[in-house]
Amino acid sequence: MFELCNFLITSSYWTLLTKISIIVPKFMHMKHLALLLFLLLFFHLGHTQIKGNATYESLWKEVSALEEKSLTASALEVVKTISKKAKKEQNSPQTIKALLYSSKYVMILEEESQLSIVNEFKSEIAKASTPTKNILESYLANLFWQYYQQNRFQYYNRTKTEIKVDPIDF
Repeated sequence: MFELCNFLITSSYWTLLTKISIIVPKFMHMKHLALLLFLLLFFHLGHTQIKGNATYESLWKEVSALEEKSLTASALEVVKTISKKAKKEQNSPQTIKALLYSSKYVMILEEESQLSIVNEFKSEIAKASTPTKNILESYLANLFWQYYQQNRFQYYNRTKTEIKVDPIDF
């Protein structure tokens, strides 16, 4: 049975049907054949699901390797690829992870990147559904708190103005 499952995972469906017709004895009932086909389909779906997760794992390993080599721009491109794939597949954990890593790399590569990162978080929050939206709002609140902590002295020492100078800035 194990050999049959390995063969089924690696073979095409046409060869699968021909092998089953050879393997299945003539006296086997339709119930047994249906059960066998169901089990084979179950093993095949489980194998493809493991393959789908491995692609994210291999992409993240590539990001890690590029980061170790200090190739931040290349790592950012791979993270953007992961982000597109995760959004296409509606994989929220991978989308959040990709957003965090892209924010990290943008902060390294660009000066004054805080506003673009905040805007990216806001756009993702607008598109996200409930559990993902809450997580992203928490990260955005943390970004605002860190910005405030780093620039608190400027807020305490400035004079009061009548209107906001830059409507885009936070």
